[in-house]
Amino acid sequence: MTPLPRFTVYLLLSERGEVYAGYTSHLCRRFKQHNAADNKGWTRGRRWHLLAVKCFFDRDTALLFEQQLKRSKYDKTNWIKRLARPEGRLRILCERHGIQHPLA
Repeated sequence: MTPLPRFTVYLLLSERGEVYAGYTSHLCRRFKQHNAADNKGWTRGRRWHLLAVKCFFDRDTALLFEQQLKRSKYDKTNWIKRLARPEGRLRILCERHGIQHPLA
């Protein structure tokens, strides 16, 4: 039996159009922490929406991918552009929640 992916790299989109990349092994818990009132991290004070998720089987590969996204604005922008292409999911999310488009 094939194991399920356990590690996740994700992109969050704030209402101001900011994009945040992160890594976790428990996405639901981490997402709630980002939006919690007592959050003391960089993401505090904003309402975040889940923009994209990429799953990995091993921790090291997930961490390398997250570090690459955080170091390279080019890689993060390309991931966002790919989200904006097919069905316009990014445009729909921005319109639905009144969010400034991150590539605008």
